[in-house]
Amino acid sequence: MTTAIPRLAACFTLALSAVSLRALAQPLTDPWVPPEVRSAASAPETRGAALQAQVERKLRESFEAADAEHRGTLTREQARAAGLGFVANHFEGIDTRRAGRVSFEDVRRYWAARSAAAKSDHAQ
Repeated sequence: MTTAIPRLAACFTLALSAVSLRALAQPLTDPWVPPEVRSAASAPETRGAALQAQVERKLRESFEAADAEHRGTLTREQARAAGLGFVANHFEGIDTRRAGRVSFEDVRRYWAARSAAAKSDHAQ
């Protein structure tokens, strides 16, 4: 009887190991994702100017969606409420006219100036 328990435990451990190995061999999938989406090839990685254009487009879309008054400008509070943390956190630097509102072009100028400064810092 005493030898049956260790043998049974060993068999149970081997069975669990086999099940675990089979599970690891198959890719993990989310059952809520449709099969045609699961097997779709992932998009190629965006880099360089294309990445910058994509980021700018998405930022512009978010900016315009947050502009509920359709004035073409946002206050810090509107930017924060819309989840535009970059704009809200750098509002003083972006709002060079001290108008309390910034346009998307103001954001672009600030972003370009920061990018240029970062590039020159890396070059040194």
